Amino acid sequence: MENNENFKKGKRLVKTVEQAKTALNMLLQDSEKSNLERGIWGLLDKLKNPKLDLLLDRYPELLQEYELEQLLSGSLEIPDAETSDVKTAGLFSCLQLLIHFCYELKDNPKPSDDCYDSLKYILRSISSSKFVRDLLIITVSVVGVAYYEKFQQRIQNLDLSFESAKGLENDPELQEHIDLMAWFALVRLFLESVYTYFNIPDQHLTNRTL
Repeated sequence: MENNENFKKGKRLVKTVEQAKTALNMLLQDSEKSNLERGIWGLLDKLKNPKLDLLLDRYPELLQEYELEQLLSGSLEIPDAETSDVKTAGLFSCLQLLIHFCYELKDNPKPSDDCYDSLKYILRSISSSKFVRDLLIITVSVVGVAYYEKFQQRIQNLDLSFESAKGLENDPELQEHIDLMAWFALVRLFLESVYTYFNIPDQHLTNRTL
């Protein structure tokens, strides 16, 4: 997986602010936003780890005690929790919040400073590439490395035709996790768009509405 061409450093789906805005406007439509949110809970359910639910409930409290960057590091030890679970719950929490904040910015032409401050805090605490890669690792832990590699081989051979896309969807070897992989692709597009849209070249974050 580390050598996969699609996830080498610098290989991005979204490269300009204009592309990011277009993608975000699409992904934040009510139906697509719901798909992103449902996918989080779907992945959480597939992980079959009740401790993650407890940690998600505790996250507002944990953020009062620790910096978000610490919580997402995968090395922070807190009582009654695995370090990997703390990180996973943090990734899910951040993804939920980014969807919420971006939706607020889309609907409100004069959002509060708190909304911007919270969004900026998340973006400063973890890079786009690390966020995407960490979510990929969680996803692969569910689908398995063999399935993921087979999926990658199939999509590399796709053309852009409707028939080709339907063939992938109906492939009996891929059907088991095709919805999860489609969700991950949308999440990757969403995250790259958020980081691109709200960042400017000197690495300072800028206030924008969608």
